Amino acid sequence: RRTLWEDIKQIKSHNPDGNWCIMGGFNSIKDPSERVSAFLTETDNNSISEFNNWLADLEVDEVQCVGRIFTWYRPNGTAKSRLDRVFVSHDWLSLWPGSTYFILDRNFSNHCPILFKATNADWGPKPFRVLDCWLTDKSFQDLVKGTWRNTTVRGWGGYSLKEKIKRLKVTMKQWNKQNFGDTANRVQQLESALSSLEINSNDRQLTPSELVARKKLQKDLWIAAQAHESLLRQKARFKWLREGD
Repeated sequence: RRTLWEDIKQIKSHNPDGNWCIMGGFNSIKDPSERVSAFLTETDNNSISEFNNWLADLEVDEVQCVGRIFTWYRPNGTAKSRLDRVFVSHDWLSLWPGSTYFILDRNFSNHCPILFKATNADWGPKPFRVLDCWLTDKSFQDLVKGTWRNTTVRGWGGYSLKEKIKRLKVTMKQWNKQNFGDTANRVQQLESALSSLEINSNDRQLTPSELVARKKLQKDLWIAAQAHESLLRQKARFKWLREGD
């Protein structure tokens, strides 16, 4: 950690006029209140001072934060700390004064993800695509065959083909929502439940029954996240084929 901090200081000393953004898990806290443990341990004030002095040397400020207090949780729930942050240079805030980072609900990782926003961009509606993973599901093949055979459109050939594809797309979207689309909602619901349980313990330790519930939530979240990750891999392949490296 100290080696990395010194390397960053050296890099910044050679580029003093640039706009700097440093974010991630620093494995250090700025204040004793940012670490809570079920076991009575003395706060390492030297480590806190070292971290704050390093930030002062870099001349960076912490960006406005939205979300929970703690970003790291020990797997058994006995300790929590605020380790993940975003720091930027003074000039950065002059260019993007609305910079904000959000502490999101975590899944099976010990750390909460952080989302940093400097500007908002609207990329428009997402295009509809057939995912490879659908093709391995027999119910999807039956759906396509049945919908195509049972759809009748009057008109010339080109118009009939266009309308049948349009109606098939609607049916496919409904099928995807029932069979694959719920993976994202399932992950979000479990993350929210786990987050609510942990936030309620900001000022106290979890009870035995809450620890059992927390363990079950983590297990269910792992299963749901694996299913969702499989779907995301299919979507990412389309983007890579279109945009390349």
